[in-house]
Amino acid sequence: MRVALLEASHWHVPLYLDPLDAKGIEVVAVSDAEHVKGAAIAERYGCKLYSSSLELLDREQIDFAFVFGRHSEMPTFAEACIARKIPFALEKPCGINMAQVTRLRKLVEDANLYCAVPFIFRLSDLYEAVKAAEGRIPSDFNYMSFRFIAGSPERYKAVGSGWMLDPMFSGGGSTINLATHFIDFFRLLTGKEIVRVSAVMNSLTHHGAIEDYSLLTMQTEDGVIGSIESGYSFPSSADEQREFSFTLASDRMYAQSGPDRIEIRDRNNLAAGTRSLRLRLETDVYYPLFVKQVLAECRAGAKPIASLRDAEAMMQVMDAAYASARQGGAPQTLAPIPA
Repeated sequence: MRVALLEASHWHVPLYLDPLDAKGIEVVAVSDAEHVKGAAIAERYGCKLYSSSLELLDREQIDFAFVFGRHSEMPTFAEACIARKIPFALEKPCGINMAQVTRLRKLVEDANLYCAVPFIFRLSDLYEAVKAAEGRIPSDFNYMSFRFIAGSPERYKAVGSGWMLDPMFSGGGSTINLATHFIDFFRLLTGKEIVRVSAVMNSLTHHGAIEDYSLLTMQTEDGVIGSIESGYSFPSSADEQREFSFTLASDRMYAQSGPDRIEIRDRNNLAAGTRSLRLRLETDVYYPLFVKQVLAECRAGAKPIASLRDAEAMMQVMDAAYASARQGGAPQTLAPIPA
């Protein structure tokens, strides 16, 4: 399978590389308009380096593309893959607004083309633990909350993605970068569409052009509530990079995070006490699993683990969150997404 990496200076790219060393996979080309990491990655695979993703797609014969880049440029690269009938995986958030993702979704469906989005909590130990505790997913949750607070956004400059600090290219700050995963996870666990959204945001930690803290709330038609705190305010160091914590409450159980674990109490068996299971809460470990899964799905002609329809629904919530924040937290009502 001939594979290309588009825009290799994106900070997630190193997490994708080891699985691409597998037998039967050949990385044939790399692009890097940022001119930071591409040369080293191309040298690793002994392949050609391009400064333009579109030139790469014009010149190379490839079977699959992993598409990264600035959020604002992702739709351009995705449309180029679609026009050439190249199956691909597109880094979230897939664009900077819902309209862009809707357009991509329609183009992919019209072309009957494979496209996967790395909503990696679908591959996580957390998902498997919750599914086992509930007995099924989706299930009857009452509410859930997530807190994911990463380090300073200055770290993006250090890894060649300084554009993340400019909302013209990134679309925003911690919300569009980090909350994406938990919007999708909320939809996956409940199996319900989100109908109301509100959010408040500030940039009081780093005083930049993007928000470095936000609180987003979601609600389904029947009242299930989800809240997501995301931010860039954690004092990161090599030994501890971020805070990730959660609470999940359903008719069946109450679960909360501990250090590298989930703690579960069964409402129907309180005498059993709290059950504790170890989990890998370091999310970086799931990207190699994503690479293996999507290449296997593409070969088999299977549907993607997460599609542009899932990204479109996430971005509808994202647009509403930013609209709410601009209005001081005013609730936003979401219309059903047309089929």
